[in-house]
Amino acid sequence: MPDVEIVKLKLRRGTDSQRQSVILEQGELGYTTDRKRVWVGDGFTAGGHVAGNLVHAPIAVGSKTSLAEAVQNDLVYEDNLLFQLSGTDYSSATDWAFIGPQTDTASISYDVNNKLHVVTGAISATSLNSDVVATNGGITLNPVQGLSAAVDGTSIRVNSTTGQLSVLGAPVPTSCIGNGLSGGGGNQIGLFTCSSFGLPGGKLEICNVPSCTVCACALNPSTVGNGLQMTSNCLGMVSIGAGTANPLNNIQFDQFGRVTSTNNTITSNFSGVDTSGCGKSFFGDLIDTTTVGRTIVCAQSGSFAADTGSNIAAVQIELCSAGFITIDSGTCGKLAIPVYNYS
Repeated sequence: MPDVEIVKLKLRRGTDSQRQSVILEQGELGYTTDRKRVWVGDGFTAGGHVAGNLVHAPIAVGSKTSLAEAVQNDLVYEDNLLFQLSGTDYSSATDWAFIGPQTDTASISYDVNNKLHVVTGAISATSLNSDVVATNGGITLNPVQGLSAAVDGTSIRVNSTTGQLSVLGAPVPTSCIGNGLSGGGGNQIGLFTCSSFGLPGGKLEICNVPSCTVCACALNPSTVGNGLQMTSNCLGMVSIGAGTANPLNNIQFDQFGRVTSTNNTITSNFSGVDTSGCGKSFFGDLIDTTTVGRTIVCAQSGSFAADTGSNIAAVQIELCSAGFITIDSGTCGKLAIPVYNYS
């Protein structure tokens, strides 16, 4: 069995800066102790040629200029982008060339960060699929003209000059006109009016209100004058003292003839009691045969003749009823005072 001898082979070695200062002989190997790379000489190139390029491990963005061990033609992934050291200075960003798929630069290109993007305005109608528009969605796709409104050319069309949509053809049928409107079928659509309402000056106004058509709730409160009031849907006279306590407690009257005094005068005024000591005034019941069929109130004066014991200066007044004045007297209850015309 032949003897086996183990031979230890050592290469010429030194730092990378030392390698660059010598010319390795043809086929001579050199090893850089700092970059840990093997070089092969050709007999005339300083430092020789690297025996093999490296593909460096992926690194973070902006780190490729820190790869001191990188030599020309080395590859590295930085932020998922592939770069090659095309120059000789690893610390210079311009010596690193980006390597990526070739683009047409017209529709897809690389931006300043070497990332792919769609070029602005590059997508044409020919690049779109027909499913970009919904079926019967009102928009259509033409491979040449692009996206446009889907018109039938009969009822709706696109103006060839302005590009605006316009309505054509058949007018709106009268069956499509709802309550309160008139027109359709070729006639101008407008507001339906009657003799009570009109459109002078293009504005709706009340012209002639028929009887029994407007209730009190349709009136503006400012149109109701003194002595009248609106209750619910009815217009009526204001009750004297309505809603107040003891409205007839004095003999003072306001401008509308309503009692505003603070002394209770209801009982004394209607009973005819005379507190002056001169006698009594009252509504008498004297009968006058000449006034049959008429309402006669006999009013006797408050003067009392002591010698005869009778009232004097009796006056007869003929009355004609004109209705009642309703008074809410508060504590004295509600009163209805008849109103008469007299002669």
